[in-house]
Amino acid sequence: IQPALDIIRTVNSKSVKFLYCAPHTFYFGDDTAAMLREAADVLAHVHVGDTFNHKASSGLRYILNPPGTQARVHQHLDIGQGEVPWDDFFGTLAAIGFDGIMTACVFAWEDRADHSGRFMRAEMQKYIDQYWK
Repeated sequence: IQPALDIIRTVNSKSVKFLYCAPHTFYFGDDTAAMLREAADVLAHVHVGDTFNHKASSGLRYILNPPGTQARVHQHLDIGQGEVPWDDFFGTLAAIGFDGIMTACVFAWEDRADHSGRFMRAEMQKYIDQYWK
């Protein structure tokens, strides 16, 4: 995320801020708390959705056929269905004083979108109640 943060800080405009997308966590790095702390001064929006760490299991988290396919797996799941460290995520947001926009960002469950939306809202509130005391 460092190049994006450098650009945002160079532009130095209140209209240009950073969005941290939790389902992209493992593409950015492995230390969620450190990444959020690093972005704290320009962080304005977070997307909340779970995903699996594609680098786990020696990079073999996903088995795709045929071998060598150029397919890419991209998931935005309900909280608890993947491996994003939610206590680190929400705890760090509270610790850095985040008060920006928080959006549920799940698109894995078209057949149960309403249920997913209600579930995500409740889970997000649970973490907010826990960490923003």
